[in-house]
Amino acid sequence: MRKFILLLAILGMSGCATMGALRGPSKEMDDAALLVREKKFPEAVAVYKKIQLESPRTPLAAEAMYEAALLHASADNPQRDYQQAIRLFEDFLKQYHGNKRAHEARTWISQLKTIQDLKKENERLKMDIEQLKQLDIRHEERRKK
Repeated sequence: MRKFILLLAILGMSGCATMGALRGPSKEMDDAALLVREKKFPEAVAVYKKIQLESPRTPLAAEAMYEAALLHASADNPQRDYQQAIRLFEDFLKQYHGNKRAHEARTWISQLKTIQDLKKENERLKMDIEQLKQLDIRHEERRKK
């Protein structure tokens, strides 16, 4: 009977350790979500990266990578970085191509690339407008002579 109780105690302790390990990354996801609500984006991204390192190739790691990519694209994030978001979404698709959010990640990549292209075009147009202004100034100066 004592051996049986001892065996149950050992199994119970190992089960608790396993449950504690499983709760860790999940709690960290909750911590990261709280940091997002508090608009502490760099800290939240760091927590998501930690989860990915500690629980690689798990659904939790996939979710953490996806959430980190979203934070880099978030309009609320004053330090948003579309290029980094694209990289993370592409990494997400490479590592978790069968994930339920793969379609969303592809959509985000497409939209972020479109935004980047529009920004580049806007910069080119600004440069063209500035060149036209300078040309107009020179033309007006010649006309006055």
